[in-house]
Amino acid sequence: FLVRHNYVAHPRNTSGKITRQLSNEKQILDDLKIKFSKYSNINFKINHFEELAIEEQLNIIIQTDVFIGMHGAGLTHVLFMKSNRILIELTTSLGSGREHFEFMASINNVNYRRCLIIDGSSTTAEKIFDCIIEKISQICPLMTVSIHSQPIVTTFFPVVGNFSNSNITT
Repeated sequence: FLVRHNYVAHPRNTSGKITRQLSNEKQILDDLKIKFSKYSNINFKINHFEELAIEEQLNIIIQTDVFIGMHGAGLTHVLFMKSNRILIELTTSLGSGREHFEFMASINNVNYRRCLIIDGSSTTAEKIFDCIIEKISQICPLMTVSIHSQPIVTTFFPVVGNFSNSNITT
């Protein structure tokens, strides 16, 4: 999961205050950690790319199977993901004309899903989790998914590579 924190990244924003950050981000991340902790074969990580050198960022991305983040420049890392992986773009509006991350994902043969969320909602983590499960189910139809009782069984037959210990980067 790619989180967004205030930092000066552009001369037009000298205050460093970012606008696309979830007001209840900590609660969402805590809820997602709990949800993903039920699945021993999933490695859920939270990343602060603004604190890492570009080499470290790229090392994380090339090992990531599912990349989740708020709409913003950090999602351009999709260009360095391996094919047949997943990008989940979180947005608080459908925003017509903002298909550039979907386009970048398609260039690299990465599966894309825009996940519309409501900022401040107590159900945001559940919505994000459902978006992830939905997209994984679409690209891996033989995969058994039971969110409430059984762990996710990772049988990613059409994908070259090992997904048995999937990395979900947010």
